[in-house]
Amino acid sequence: MNTGNPYNAGYNQGPTTYQSMPPGYQHQSGAKVYGSTQVVTITQTPTNWLCPAIFSCLCCFWPLGLVAIFYAWEANQRVEKNDLRGAEQSASCAKTLTITSIFIGLVSVGVVLALYLTNVLTFQQRINHLP
Repeated sequence: MNTGNPYNAGYNQGPTTYQSMPPGYQHQSGAKVYGSTQVVTITQTPTNWLCPAIFSCLCCFWPLGLVAIFYAWEANQRVEKNDLRGAEQSASCAKTLTITSIFIGLVSVGVVLALYLTNVLTFQQRINHLP
């Protein structure tokens, strides 16, 4: 009768800890070491909002659009430097500025359109009341 561990099935794997890292390995900022076992957490890079920032610069309120493009570009640079927390902050700022620029652009278009329609209607009323 087999009294050994049924999960081991007589095969001894030996120690599973490593004393050194593979050649060419660089320590990641998101890596945590528990004893001699390293656990690497994978985080998703933030969206940089570069395309919407360019759109807001060209089609909406351009001063905020330019600043949004700068922060979106900065988020890309921080991702390349593996500064994910800084990249997330820059991307969040770019998002806020892009949305604000688009909102200001839409409100401005609405105000200009309302003023234009008001002037057209008052002009037509003046034409209709001419003797």
